[in-house]
Amino acid sequence: MDKEKARVLIHKINALYKNIDANTPGVSPLERDLMLSYLRQFYETIALSQSQNKAPVKEVQPEKEVMPIKEIQPEKEIQAVKEVQPVNEVKRETGLLGRERGVANFEPEKKKSEPVAPPVTPQPAEPLSDNELAHLFIWQEPSNLAERLASQAITNLSFSTFSMNERLLYTNDLFGKNSAEMEEAVKMLNNFTHFDQAKVFLLNIGRQHDWHKEERKDAAKSFINTVRRRFL
Repeated sequence: MDKEKARVLIHKINALYKNIDANTPGVSPLERDLMLSYLRQFYETIALSQSQNKAPVKEVQPEKEVMPIKEIQPEKEIQAVKEVQPVNEVKRETGLLGRERGVANFEPEKKKSEPVAPPVTPQPAEPLSDNELAHLFIWQEPSNLAERLASQAITNLSFSTFSMNERLLYTNDLFGKNSAEMEEAVKMLNNFTHFDQAKVFLLNIGRQHDWHKEERKDAAKSFINTVRRRFL
């Protein structure tokens, strides 16, 4: 390595850095380019010295000639001691019943197929009779003022006739959680002229949604009583 050149460059780098540090915080383009030039010259001086100090590469000696391997002579063919009997010529044995049986003609026993039971077709449930829903239509005269006020006639039956809680209760318990079905049913009930017509329609809905079940009886009675007020 050219130590004198490296020392001069280091001196220049230090001097330039002190000058930059003493001036304003910013670095001018001239000072930046000059610093990069000093650093590049210093790097080239170090790299040149490392390439000159590399140890010489030893000359690779050619490998010694490998002696050829002697060719292996194939072994003599081994003669078969015993002659293999063909598969088809299998000796036949005589069974106890005097019949000849050959091993070559043996057939595996066929598996007996088990009979498959016919699929069971589920029987449809019997529809509910009107008698099972008749108790829902029993009408009781109001006994006090509150019941009389709650039993006043309704001129127009619509979905908005019911309160929010009633709509939620009737939709979930009486119409299979289908609010559109309840709204359509109320429209049709409002178009009937007699309660007997509405009763036939309500019986049909009650059979579809199992209004006879214990947990739905109270809601069904309340809904039917509201519909009845449309025809008072």
